[in-house]
Amino acid sequence: MSPSGHPRRLARGIALPAVVFILVVMGLLIAGGLNLMMQSNQSHVQQLLAARAISAARSGIEWGLWQVGEPAGNTPPACFASTNLTLPAPLADITLTVTCSRTPGTDTVDEGGLKIATFAITATATHGASTDALHVRRQMEARHTVCRNPGADAPLFRC
Repeated sequence: MSPSGHPRRLARGIALPAVVFILVVMGLLIAGGLNLMMQSNQSHVQQLLAARAISAARSGIEWGLWQVGEPAGNTPPACFASTNLTLPAPLADITLTVTCSRTPGTDTVDEGGLKIATFAITATATHGASTDALHVRRQMEARHTVCRNPGADAPLFRC
């Protein structure tokens, strides 16, 4: 008997399993939260890289359109060779390739004395290797039709 006169009860140890259970549950919640936070961070980085790649591709399209723009002469220009452009500092880690195709290939379409050619400019912006977790590839295409009027007063591209 105990000094207070009540019989002693044997301690059953219910507190230790409860504490272990609570620690395990808290550990799982923390691990899940950290995993979710890391996935959210990686998604944010991929969205940022995608936006940068789209900006680079737009720049490539503008460069390509400038190359086939409105030069002097009676016939539309030829296509430029596939070109890898070096981008300045916030986009320096993006590879930008610009290609051109022309219809018709070397001649022009004659529309009542007007000489017409259509250009398809394609810009492909890539960040990282295709096996990287943060690989991003964006491609844009623009079509531009050039017209020459050899019988008109300057400018010849007024059709």
